[in-house]
Amino acid sequence: MCEIMEVFKPEEGKLFVCTPIETPFMTAKAVNIYDKDGNVTNVTQMAIAETRQCFNDNPIAPVVKVNEDIPRRFLQTGNRVEFVM
Repeated sequence: MCEIMEVFKPEEGKLFVCTPIETPFMTAKAVNIYDKDGNVTNVTQMAIAETRQCFNDNPIAPVVKVNEDIPRRFLQTGNRVEFVM
């Protein structure tokens, strides 16, 4: 599980970056995003990439592009994200 660090809204979809995590996430079939109140939304139409750590061995931070409409309250800094395998 990670937390949303930053949210971007490019014209073609919604994009957010999570805190670095050590668990595998590239094969996730969906993501569950929890808002501040503990409500959850399941996102299945998404794409995942990874940010590369150039100068250290720290865990990699996932970058997730959401390709479906979800309530704005879920795409907020600090919200928890769970990768569903």
